[in-house]
Amino acid sequence: MRTRPLGDVTPRELRELLAEESAYWCGELLWDYSEVSSAVASGIERRTLTGLVAIAGGIPVAYCYYILDGSRAIVGSLFAAAAHRGRGVEESLLDAVLAEAQAGVSHDRVECQTLFSTGAGADERFLRAGFASRSRHYLVRTLLAGTPAPPPAECQLRTLRREDIPAAAELIFESHRGSLDAALNFTYATPAMCRNFVESLVLRAACGRFDAEASFVAETDDGMAGVLLASHLSRSNGHICQVSVAPGCQARGLGTLLVGSALVTFKRQGLKTASLSVTVDNARAHRLYTRLGFGVRKVFAAHAWARPPARIALPA
Repeated sequence: MRTRPLGDVTPRELRELLAEESAYWCGELLWDYSEVSSAVASGIERRTLTGLVAIAGGIPVAYCYYILDGSRAIVGSLFAAAAHRGRGVEESLLDAVLAEAQAGVSHDRVECQTLFSTGAGADERFLRAGFASRSRHYLVRTLLAGTPAPPPAECQLRTLRREDIPAAAELIFESHRGSLDAALNFTYATPAMCRNFVESLVLRAACGRFDAEASFVAETDDGMAGVLLASHLSRSNGHICQVSVAPGCQARGLGTLLVGSALVTFKRQGLKTASLSVTVDNARAHRLYTRLGFGVRKVFAAHAWARPPARIALPA
């Protein structure tokens, strides 16, 4: 087996591997990955992705890549064809890709969430490379019976509107200030980064097809108190991309109201399941989702590395 730079292969050469990957994540995560695969193919063609491909018998059997977001390198999919999993192929590719990403003089930070990884030893490889890491759960529940809790007396619930994006981004930033998720994901570092994140979900379908009907804002007399952004990852699975409650409004049932309302909407739309991701150490959120019927579908991790002398400071 040998490796080739991702930039030296064509989308046509990777077509079968990408098709297998799409089918795999559809079954594993209930996620229609075809649009992501198309974006990967487009990135390969435009030479905007950096990474490696493992070749066996002249056929691509595994690949790993990263993309650049300013001075941040974000490691994407780490995938191997079924016949080559469990043989250390993914881990070897990841070692090389991480070394390259960390060596890039313009890369002040490297991040990854290993949701889209078939490498059993991938998370350990990040630890060896000096990354700060925390476990996350991809949770799924079926959409059977269930209704949201009634809103608090001082709260009104409505669907999200496009003009809500700035306020929603500010609320998400404030709710993550000093949090573990903010330390591991630069997306939450500033209000501007949060606004770009919200716009990518709402306007650019960055996490499945945005579902305006299942995305909600909770308001009090003081303004926006909570927000939930939802999407469809497939024809049968609805996804909760983001749920945040303003710091001064937490522990008042708004999280239950927002998530419950999204679940009811998903069910009314005819979807069969709902999914979301949560950091395991976020105990309050994890308890809420478990109480609402979500169960673990996949265990993965969030990883972040900063170029010394900077470092990733994780809150206790």
